[in-house]
Amino acid sequence: MVIGRFPERIVVIGAGMAGLVCTLELMKQGYNVRLLEANSQPGGRIYTMRDQFADGMFCEMGAAFIGAHHFLTLSYAQQVGVQLVNLPVPNRSLSYINGRLILDSPDEPAQWPVSLTAEERILGYAGILEKYLKPGLTATGNPFLPGWPTKQALQLDSMTMEEYLKGQGASSGAIKLFEIGYMQMLGDGIRKVSAFQRLLDLKMTSSERSTQTIVGGMDQLPKKLALTIGSNISYGCAVTHIEQSNKGVTIQFNNSGEVFTICCDRVVVAIPSTVLRTIDFSPPLSKEKNDVIQNQLSTSVTRTVIQSRTRFWHNLSSFATVNTDLKIGWLLDATFTQTTSRRGLICSYSSGESAREISRAGNINSAVSEIKQVLPELSNNYEGGTVFSWDHNPYSRGAYAWYKPKQMIRMLPILSSEQGRIYFAGDNTSLFPGWIEGAISSALRTVNQIISSNGR
Repeated sequence: MVIGRFPERIVVIGAGMAGLVCTLELMKQGYNVRLLEANSQPGGRIYTMRDQFADGMFCEMGAAFIGAHHFLTLSYAQQVGVQLVNLPVPNRSLSYINGRLILDSPDEPAQWPVSLTAEERILGYAGILEKYLKPGLTATGNPFLPGWPTKQALQLDSMTMEEYLKGQGASSGAIKLFEIGYMQMLGDGIRKVSAFQRLLDLKMTSSERSTQTIVGGMDQLPKKLALTIGSNISYGCAVTHIEQSNKGVTIQFNNSGEVFTICCDRVVVAIPSTVLRTIDFSPPLSKEKNDVIQNQLSTSVTRTVIQSRTRFWHNLSSFATVNTDLKIGWLLDATFTQTTSRRGLICSYSSGESAREISRAGNINSAVSEIKQVLPELSNNYEGGTVFSWDHNPYSRGAYAWYKPKQMIRMLPILSSEQGRIYFAGDNTSLFPGWIEGAISSALRTVNQIISSNGR
């Protein structure tokens, strides 16, 4: 079935945040835009799991936070009218290392069960982070200024995060502290990931005390954007083939078992590289472009959500997050904004090989066992749970892009460049993979590319 061809018609593939923003902004510019989404709902890797838990509780399985300096995300949140709430500041931090639950606060500094130098013990956890990270955070430079990448940025991109820390003089014990919780959540951890990417990502969370989330669930943002776009979105449309010529672009997609064809002047591909590999391009993309698409890595992320009869963890901290050295990774009170139920949800954020192991186990038991090690009171409160793997999600085939040394600065300009009438958006084409801010910035860059190319 041929749907037809119209002048100045653009098809956007993928209704994640990049595709939604791209569509909305192109519509504002007067383009005739059609948005094709393979899934039955918008949002991509913004996924608020509902209807799985008691008392109307919900849990974020994808993007969960908005940083204070994520100005693009905050702007669109304001435009569509979602309500934001600040994450509470915990009165003390919790970590689980070498079989021990460690409580740390300014008034009662923790005695860490790792081998630290005398200076590191005096500095404490916060001081260790500042001492070893601050020089690198400065050295990443500002990617939006002329003359970037600087020599220092290129140097950081040539080493792993572990190599960077060793170069700063971090002891093996201090490096162990960097290997727990959030620091491990890029790719396969600090032993593998580019120091440049790891440090640049930390800049996205540097205003941690002002981090926000959306009241009622993060999925409110893409859903409201989708409502604004309206009938220009078609769901259940899985693109299989893109053919371009000097006259336009022809796109084939499947919907409910039937093959459709749509013609347009330009196409924006706003899906992860892992899914992009499944689309056949005719003529093929350039060798350089195809190589980076085939070789861009995606972080394995598995979320395990546990429903608890009570929120017993409030006895430990005013806002419970726990960094662990177990496969469960980082634990978070997932219901801190949901106050109508005595019950609560604990979410485990696993990444890398740990995420793959939990996913391969095929059940929740191993994760529950580890969470009970950290929080023994769960044994008397456990009411069930669920495991969600982004690797096994057919619309993402992974969570967010990550880079080994000497990849990120080299690959990004190629990932974000157009190929004739084909344009590429998505957080994986941005400096900030895994963040809504990265997705939106890529969408705005793509819109500018299209406007600049008019008449060509």
